[in-house]
Amino acid sequence: MAWKMRVSDLYLIKKDSLVVALFYGAMLLVYFWSLHPWFLWKVESFVPIVAGMLCLASMAISRTMANPVFTRKEYLFPIISFVLLLFYERMVNGVNINGFIVDCFHVLVFFTLFRFPNERLKNLSTVLAKTMATLLAFSLMGHFMYLMGLPLPGGHDAQYNEFYSFTNYYLFLLDDRNLFTLVPRFNSVFLEPGHIGTAAVFLLFIQRGQWRKWYNIVLMIAAFFSFSLAAYIFFVIIVFLNMWIERKKIAQKLLLSLLLLASAVIATFTYNKGNNLVHDLIALRLEMEDGEMEGDNRVTFDFDAEFESFLQSSDILFGREMDKSSFGNAGYRVYIYENGFVGLVLLLLFYLSVFMYARNYRALLSAMFLALLYFIVNAFMIWENIFMPFYIATYMVSTSHRKGTEDLLTESSPLETQKIIQS
Repeated sequence: MAWKMRVSDLYLIKKDSLVVALFYGAMLLVYFWSLHPWFLWKVESFVPIVAGMLCLASMAISRTMANPVFTRKEYLFPIISFVLLLFYERMVNGVNINGFIVDCFHVLVFFTLFRFPNERLKNLSTVLAKTMATLLAFSLMGHFMYLMGLPLPGGHDAQYNEFYSFTNYYLFLLDDRNLFTLVPRFNSVFLEPGHIGTAAVFLLFIQRGQWRKWYNIVLMIAAFFSFSLAAYIFFVIIVFLNMWIERKKIAQKLLLSLLLLASAVIATFTYNKGNNLVHDLIALRLEMEDGEMEGDNRVTFDFDAEFESFLQSSDILFGREMDKSSFGNAGYRVYIYENGFVGLVLLLLFYLSVFMYARNYRALLSAMFLALLYFIVNAFMIWENIFMPFYIATYMVSTSHRKGTEDLLTESSPLETQKIIQS
C-alpha cells in the first residue's frame, strides 16, 4: 500500500504546534519571571516584552489557520478589569513611562491567556508542572549534595536588591541567613523558600488526580524541604478541596488527617525534648503568644502601628507610599496601604470578572477560597505563579469531562451536537 500524505496536512500540523509552542513558551517565561529566579535577574525588565512578543506571534499565526487556536470568547470583561487594575497600581506607586510600556506587553500576555480555549488548559497545567519539576529535581540534587558536603559548582556571592544576599551554587541559592543552619531551607533558584513552597502546592492544585506522576512527587518533595508553614497549610487545604471538587467523601479522611496532624505536633514537641528541626522551623510558629500565633509575622510592629493610623487618614481611598527601607512586611494590610480601598475594589472586580463564567462551581469556590487565603498572607494576586493556577483550576476541562462529552457527541444528532459544543 502506497503511503500518501499531502504537504498541506503537514503544514497545518506544524502551524498548530508552533502556535501552542509559542504560547507555552510565553506562559513559562512569565511564570518563572514572577518567581524571580537568579538567571533572570539581569533581564527581568525585558521578560514581559519578550513574552508579549511570543504571544503576539502566536495569535498572528493562529489567525491564519482554518481552525484558530485562540477561540475563547469570554475575555472582554477580564482584560478590561485587568488593564484598570494594573495601570491603577502603577499610577499610585509612581511607575515611569518605561514601566507603562512594559505593562502593555504584560496585558498582551493576559489577553492571550484569556483567549486560550478551556479544553487545552489541562495540557498547560501539565507543561507548567513538568517544567517546574524538572528544574526543581536538579535543584534538589544540588541541595542534597550540599548537605552531604560534596563539592559544587559556583559558590560565589549574589545579591538581589538590598534585602537578599545569597551564595549562588547555580543549581540552588543558599540564603546567607542560613549559612550556619544544620539543614537550611530549600530555596531552589528563587528568592524565598516560601515562594517555591507555595508555587509547588498551587501547581498540585491544578494536577488533581495526577499526584502519583513523577513530576508531582518532585513538587511535593520541594514543598516539604522549603519548610514553609504557609505551603504546608495550603497543601492540607488543597488535598481536601481537590477531593471535594471530585465529589469524594471527605469527612472520615478529614478526621483522620486531624488526628495525624495532632500526633505529629505532639511528636515534634516531645522528640529529643523538642530539639529537632521540625519543632524549630514549623511547630514553634504555631504557638500562641499574647493572643497571636507566632507564625503570624507578616508585618512588623512599626508597620502595624502605621497601618492603624492610615485607616484613620484621608489616604484610605488611594493608598499611601510605602517605606521600602524596612523588610518583612507582606499581606493584605500592605496591599491596602499601598493601593487604598479603590485598589482593593479593582482587585476584587478583576477576580470576579475573570471567574464569572465558570461552570464548575466547586472548582470556582475552591479557587476563590485559596485566593482569599493567599491575599491575607501575601497579596501578590497578579503574580503569574499565583494567578495562573487559580485560573486553570477553575476552567480546565478534566479528562473524564472530555470523555463524557465525546460520548455525548457520538450518540447525539447534529443539532444536539452543536448545542453540546456551545455548552
